[in-house]
Amino acid sequence: MKKIFLLLILVLILSCNKQNSVETSNEIQTLKIYAVDIFLNEDFYENIIPIFTNIFKCEIKVTKFSNSLSMLDQAISEKDSTDIDLVFGIDNTLLFRALQDSLFFPYESNNLHNIDDDLIFDKEYRVNPVCYSNIAFIYNSYIITDPPSTFGEMQDGKFKDQIILLDPRTTSIGRAMLYWSVAAFGRNGYGHFWRSIKDNVFSIFDDQNDAYNAFLAGEAPMIIGMDTTPIYHIQYDNTDKYKSTIPKEGGFKFIQGVGILNSSQKKELAAKFVDFLLSLEFQEIITDEMWMKPANKKVKLPVDYEILPQITNDYTNELSIRQTRWQYNEWIAKWKRIMLK
Repeated sequence: MKKIFLLLILVLILSCNKQNSVETSNEIQTLKIYAVDIFLNEDFYENIIPIFTNIFKCEIKVTKFSNSLSMLDQAISEKDSTDIDLVFGIDNTLLFRALQDSLFFPYESNNLHNIDDDLIFDKEYRVNPVCYSNIAFIYNSYIITDPPSTFGEMQDGKFKDQIILLDPRTTSIGRAMLYWSVAAFGRNGYGHFWRSIKDNVFSIFDDQNDAYNAFLAGEAPMIIGMDTTPIYHIQYDNTDKYKSTIPKEGGFKFIQGVGILNSSQKKELAAKFVDFLLSLEFQEIITDEMWMKPANKKVKLPVDYEILPQITNDYTNELSIRQTRWQYNEWIAKWKRIMLK
């Protein structure tokens, strides 16, 4: 870890030597960030943020949110009066809402040339990708020895009352699964999919942490989540009993990004922070500290990540921003009629 930090310091010091470096005023600036809890573990606070603040002689103030929807709602409500500079944790399921309100300032980082094109979910660079995971079904392999490998197998009666789902109205993972179903089965077919698995659903939670705690407590042996989650348990719980499966028909990427607010008065410093997040050195930390996959395609994944299922067909970019904006309420209404009555 210390080597990584030294590399970061070297890279960022070099970046400071450019003519367009942060303003020369002696006044210490404070970069204010809204961020989702998923990014903000102890190591992030204690090790990573100080690297940036020490080099650029600034301060960072982070306001945490439990989910990206509440964070976005707050940013939208304060649109004309906020002093927040960056939003960290906006995902690809919420881009249509963020763009509706013209929240973000376009910024094409020099580090984007190392980011896989398929992960750049906003081609105008108002929100830049930082990390991602594939949406998957996480299961306890001590209980489920033959997990569903297709959407069809998920309908099997042997999985009755065994799946924990997340509400797409309140959670990003739940919303990603809804998008996944629409992309995979089409506007006329996704309702049939939800009806077909309804009897196998143990419960639908409106909070991701509550849902995962119920899963860990053994209330049900399978949950919708991110394919990288079992890596956390391997590294920190020393157990490989939790595994992930993705239906063979295809998968959906859950991509987390960062955006600079249009209203920010410190866009140059905010741009440096975006560069920092997309740098190869920071991206190499993601797998061990955030348990997601780095957006930078030059990062070599650790051996543990080789056990994860692969996507055979990628539905992530099947739905356009325009289509999502106009049809989202329809998708939600149908989901409610099927799953909550």
